[in-house]
Amino acid sequence: MTAPSSPSNGNEGCRCLNKTAELASLTERACTTSSGAPGVTLTLRSGSCAPLNYGSNICQPHDLVDDATCDVSQANNSDIPSYCFQSWCYVDADACVRDTDNAVYRSSYFPVESGVDMFYSYDACNSTGNSWMEFVERRALGGIHIKASVPSYLEPMIFKRDGEGNIIDEPGEEYYDNSVPYEGAYMNYIKEIMRIAKGDITNVTYTYKSRSSTLKHPSSHYTAAVQDIENGLVDMSVGPFWITVERLRMTSFTVPLIYDKIVLVIPDPMSKNGLSYQTSKVLAPFTARLWLLVILVIAFTSLLSVWFAKSSHTKRTMLEHSKRRTKSKFSRLRIGIYARLIFDSFLEKGLYFFSEGVEQDEGSSLPYKLLLFGFGFFILITVSSYVANLAAFLTRSVPDYIATMEGAVKNNLKICGHPALAEELTTKWPDAKFVFHTEGNEFFGLLDDYRAGKCDVLAVGREDTTMDLELLNQFCDEGLVYTNSLVMENPIAFPVSPELASGLSYWILNGDKYRGVNLQKSKEKYIARNKLQPKCNVELSAQTTERNVYAQIMPSNMFFPIIFWLACAVVAVTLQIVHMWQAKNGRKGSALIGRVSTLNLFKHIDHDIVSPKEDDDVAAFAFPRARNLVATTSPASIIDDASCRAPSRNNENDGLTKRSRVSFREPSVIPDNGAAGGPRRVRFIDDDDEFPVEGTCESAPIECETASPLEKDEFDDRIRQLLDDPSVVDFLKCCKEMKELGRN
Repeated sequence: MTAPSSPSNGNEGCRCLNKTAELASLTERACTTSSGAPGVTLTLRSGSCAPLNYGSNICQPHDLVDDATCDVSQANNSDIPSYCFQSWCYVDADACVRDTDNAVYRSSYFPVESGVDMFYSYDACNSTGNSWMEFVERRALGGIHIKASVPSYLEPMIFKRDGEGNIIDEPGEEYYDNSVPYEGAYMNYIKEIMRIAKGDITNVTYTYKSRSSTLKHPSSHYTAAVQDIENGLVDMSVGPFWITVERLRMTSFTVPLIYDKIVLVIPDPMSKNGLSYQTSKVLAPFTARLWLLVILVIAFTSLLSVWFAKSSHTKRTMLEHSKRRTKSKFSRLRIGIYARLIFDSFLEKGLYFFSEGVEQDEGSSLPYKLLLFGFGFFILITVSSYVANLAAFLTRSVPDYIATMEGAVKNNLKICGHPALAEELTTKWPDAKFVFHTEGNEFFGLLDDYRAGKCDVLAVGREDTTMDLELLNQFCDEGLVYTNSLVMENPIAFPVSPELASGLSYWILNGDKYRGVNLQKSKEKYIARNKLQPKCNVELSAQTTERNVYAQIMPSNMFFPIIFWLACAVVAVTLQIVHMWQAKNGRKGSALIGRVSTLNLFKHIDHDIVSPKEDDDVAAFAFPRARNLVATTSPASIIDDASCRAPSRNNENDGLTKRSRVSFREPSVIPDNGAAGGPRRVRFIDDDDEFPVEGTCESAPIECETASPLEKDEFDDRIRQLLDDPSVVDFLKCCKEMKELGRN
């Protein structure tokens, strides 16, 4: 350390300065000393009145002379702080730091925000500042009295009692009566801070916020209380204040007391676990869009199947019968017929879907088979996926719900939010649909908006609400629960005048780190002592987290089976169009892809059995006028719409009437109209005997009453169906052999 040139005015390079003029300029802190001389108050709120030459010009124990704390006449020497006996003075900080190694400090009595910039040094006076630093650590505020406002009641954190000792819920006339004391967890915390400060905060008195500030900020009592601090009416305000941009423009805040988590509050999913939910579980494995897609696939397949399928007797009969009616009646009947066919086909395809199979008809057309091939694959994948997930969904006890802020934004839910956080919430979630309460009822106002249907969910701060039994019980009544979905996190602190912010923050931080004093512990002690419990569980039940394992099957998961079915349908439509074009233009071979698709190349078999000359006879196989036969699955039998009787050979109008089953065994080849050598036709007889071994074909031909004759294409198709039966093929071969024997 540099040796002093003169103990009276500091060391070389770090001299004492005259600061009388600077102290005299602090008119708001002017006072009169006990000797009647003009002076200055050592602290803004309280403190000794020191003369204007306090700390100037020379090294001496200025505090022993001018600070009331060091007044030896008021206390024993053992009670006087040790710093009172140390010499010091105000110095030029730049010169001392540049030219010496003396320690220099900025004055806490006269900081830069007071209008002057004062620095002092003990080393310049060959003294030590350790004792003063220890005292400053314990006297951050200088033993001040704090006047604090309370924005509103918030049971059990801040409240008053009436004359009978009951907690008052809503502020009344007693709110403006400062003689009625405040109670609650926050008041207990302030008492703990005062205890560890050991006189640095001598007292805290509580008062109300001004009515004018309430009119200026009607949406929030807390913002109105901050306005009173800016106006200089109070030193600080006590309560769970969020640090917001708007409030920071008004005044300073202490270090954060706690970080408030603003979370999503939603309707309890378990409250929806009723009969409607239980019955809807059957549909839960698929989304609504996928169910719609399944119905559309079934419907489209039904329409195509009506187009592709062979004409039924019922369809033909109804259409032929309708031709006898008037044109308008015919149109209506035709529409009704096709509507019924489409509806029947839809029910049929729906049955295929539910039974996990499709029709297996060898006699159906190639387009129809190809269509059902694709439809069958679609059924396989769809039903397998549904069954694989159904058991899990049926045993699930929790319905679907939205429990995250991301989900609320995605589903365009309206979110009730506190107006004090409007700027912060809209900045963090620009796409969210927030509804801000404007009537100044805080979180009860958010709940009122929810009841009024203005929003679907709420964004609520846990710090403000989890101790409020009245609010929590109303959550129970409305079936609302807290989620863990974080909307935002905001610090909570005390708003305080700028000159007190540093000192009060010191004691808050000191208590938290070294004394175990913090707001959270004060709240926990209060809850434990008063046994605060809402009437229901307001936390989202842990069992609802099981929903994460139930992933619904989306249409995108069914892409391949749908594309496969669609490809088959496109090919089937193409083949049907080709067939219709070929049939319209009289092209041969249309039967290969048309209404009958037996895949046995009938014409080749036809030419192998009979001669080309007899080809037309075979085409007119069966009864010459009974052209309304329908093949069945029974071997060697046909189902017709006739009640057959013995024919009248010359009656050209005989034909088929009502339905009967005609069994055939023995065929015959006889001349038409008895003309020898003329065209030969094959007839069936109602006889169960074995085919005669004598080599002759005799028959008793039958003939039936005519119903409605079939069109040639329809007739040819059914003949080909009939000839596809193995017993018929064997019969034709027999006929061919008998003809060859006859020629020989």
